[in-house]
Amino acid sequence: MWTTHFTYSTTATPITLQVFGNGDAKSKQPALIYFHGGLFNCGSIETAYDIANALSEHMVVVCVAYPLAPTMQFPDTIEVAYQALAWVSTHAKKIGADPKKLFVAGEQAGGNLAAVVAMLFRDRGLACQHTLQGQILIIPMLDALQTSRSLAAEVDSPCRRAWADYTQVASNALHPYVSPVNSCRLAGLVPAMVISTQANPLRDEAEAYATKLLQAGVPVQVQRLEDSTYTLSAGAHPAFNTLCQLIRQFIMQ
Repeated sequence: MWTTHFTYSTTATPITLQVFGNGDAKSKQPALIYFHGGLFNCGSIETAYDIANALSEHMVVVCVAYPLAPTMQFPDTIEVAYQALAWVSTHAKKIGADPKKLFVAGEQAGGNLAAVVAMLFRDRGLACQHTLQGQILIIPMLDALQTSRSLAAEVDSPCRRAWADYTQVASNALHPYVSPVNSCRLAGLVPAMVISTQANPLRDEAEAYATKLLQAGVPVQVQRLEDSTYTLSAGAHPAFNTLCQLIRQFIMQ
């Protein structure tokens, strides 16, 4: 693992990237830009180490230490996430990655950012030789309105405070770059893998998004894994090896 930074242009905030992998300038491995788990207002890049280390035998994994809310909020956070994709695109060959084989992934709030970066890529694009190939959404937070049945069953969900800290004002919850599951325009997005667990409160919005992607003509793979007290991307989770295998298959296919 080695660490580098880029500067978010609007605020001059330094954004830390941690790069995992054995690639060099002559390698052409896929690159996975990974946004760590948490609920927008909590979480850290260290929680991504288990999955980054496990996947780095087969690809270059770039973990993004995006600033948390309320220090940084929408829309600045998604711009940081998109700039991370742009950084990897620009530096792909230097880190041993193939600029034509870029993927985004994330868990919880990081899954939201991965989904939104895929939207931004569709809407803005990058240089034609640098291509986003897929998105991997692990128990993603996709609905700031929090309308799903599984989330509504939670008596005191920490998601409510997290969304309030992230969105700034209530009207932002309606924006498709905040709540992808409520977007009316999903066609043209890159293929997706959507992964949830049996009893996680976010499972309904994750699977609803997968259904909407399919209806929009986007290739989607959906998996529901077992639950644990650990987060799904933690090495101690009983389904961790299955998760890593699914991700490797999705990227290598």
